[in-house]
Amino acid sequence: MADKEALRKLEGLHTAETAAKELGIGRQSAINLLSRLRKEGYVTVNGGGKQPRLYRIMMRKQRPRSPGMFDIINRYSPMKLAPWYDHQVHGHYGPEEAVVDAIQAQSFRAMLASLRLFNHITDWPMLYRLATEKGIWQKVGALYDVAGMYFRERKMPLRYQHPTLKKKESLIKDYPTEMQSFLSIERKWNVAVPFRKGDIAKVMNP
Repeated sequence: MADKEALRKLEGLHTAETAAKELGIGRQSAINLLSRLRKEGYVTVNGGGKQPRLYRIMMRKQRPRSPGMFDIINRYSPMKLAPWYDHQVHGHYGPEEAVVDAIQAQSFRAMLASLRLFNHITDWPMLYRLATEKGIWQKVGALYDVAGMYFRERKMPLRYQHPTLKKKESLIKDYPTEMQSFLSIERKWNVAVPFRKGDIAKVMNP
């Protein structure tokens, strides 16, 4: 079967099994085809391990990309995230950008897993600039202080340890602070922290 015809039939999201069924070939043959198309730039892969491996097939070649939010978080956090969209990144992307994107995603799990990124922050001025541009610096600060209660982290310069907005915020909209030990963080940053003890345990080392 010509690759162009295979791409036309498979365009979209597939597992190896659904790709094999769509093309009328065996599962291993489908995996071999998808692997070759991936090398040629037509396929990206998400998942793996305990999560189903998902192949995103495009008719046009996709530009090589740098690791995105899911890649960076999964590199450093014991709690892995299954990507729920293809986070395309081109150019430099590191823990600083991943923290900002985790907050912007408004995902409880992404923010929880991002707690482990603060030991890998090397450019505080850039993180401060990115977060203030998005109006979320106080949320970054709240996450930083939560992380500092449980994990090693790179020290934030004192000049950045203050909220930039007076408005009361929540890490997740309409979710209040649950733990007494986080109330001081809420008062400092004006941000409600909805994590519970059981949530924190998920990002502790096994």
